[in-house]
Amino acid sequence: MNITSSPAPFASAVEPLLYTLEGLDPDTITTVEIVNADNGSTLGRLRLRGVSKRSIDVAPYLRRHFVLTPTINSATYAISHYASVINHFIRIGEVQSEAVAAVLAAPQFSPLVPNRLLSELPLHRTLAAGENDDLRLISIDGTISAAFRLYDADGSVTPYSISTSEREQVVGVVVDFDTLQARVSAPLKRIEVTLSTSAGEVATLVYDVVRRGAESCRVAWFNALGGCDLFTFEGFGARKVSFERSRGVGSPVPITTRRTTLTLDSGIVSRTSIEALMSIIASPSVWIIDQRLLREVEVITTDYWTRQGECPDRLVAQLGYSETISRTI
Repeated sequence: MNITSSPAPFASAVEPLLYTLEGLDPDTITTVEIVNADNGSTLGRLRLRGVSKRSIDVAPYLRRHFVLTPTINSATYAISHYASVINHFIRIGEVQSEAVAAVLAAPQFSPLVPNRLLSELPLHRTLAAGENDDLRLISIDGTISAAFRLYDADGSVTPYSISTSEREQVVGVVVDFDTLQARVSAPLKRIEVTLSTSAGEVATLVYDVVRRGAESCRVAWFNALGGCDLFTFEGFGARKVSFERSRGVGSPVPITTRRTTLTLDSGIVSRTSIEALMSIIASPSVWIIDQRLLREVEVITTDYWTRQGECPDRLVAQLGYSETISRTI
């Protein structure tokens, strides 16, 4: 029995991930194990009979094991995103394939290219007190470094660097405003960070430090590249709260559910930002961030306006969530 083909490295589990098996005995049952190459756990099994050659798709077995969560810790550090990539192989008795990494990304970007920032937002961004950014990329050997330049109101420039070397191949840097502000004596005005791997420089990002209004709302979502993007909508267009009482089947106990709908306005932003924000509608997971706490939401509608010429656009999104607030006997 031979494994004659395998998925490409960093191919997306959104589409089929095919292995081709040849030389099977059609008169016996062949058990195929899908194994996590990092910890040896079994991710799935399937059994074949009556065929001598077969292509199998392991993507459905892998998809349930990805963990999509933004990093919002109050620290600036390099991190290994172990749950954003699954290194796996298949095993049939004593025969096994080479380990290969799978990711979650839109099919048009599959397979992902290493040493590319997994973000669709522009490299020139804004950041405010209490906020952070989650920068991710693929590093073949699991190394990443970040060289910061912190510009403060006194005109000083403070260098700062961090790095990590992990076995995981999706790595990143958390850019936390409060941690970086604590490293300088005057208010920060601008933050620059250059990300590099052992293969060379990946990208340089610039953050203008701003002050948010009381009605601003930070949103996080997983983008088409399989990374996490964060953006602050500058205002609530509206907040609608409704209540619904219902009873379970065969139960006299009423349940009260509170439904909250937020209408968020991006304000005037660049065309590139609008294109990135539009990916929220297709994202598998979207959150709002409040006091460094995540609340997963669903996207109800998005609308955007294009002005004449090259003027920036704006986007308005409706996000909603429900919660059970009481169950009265």
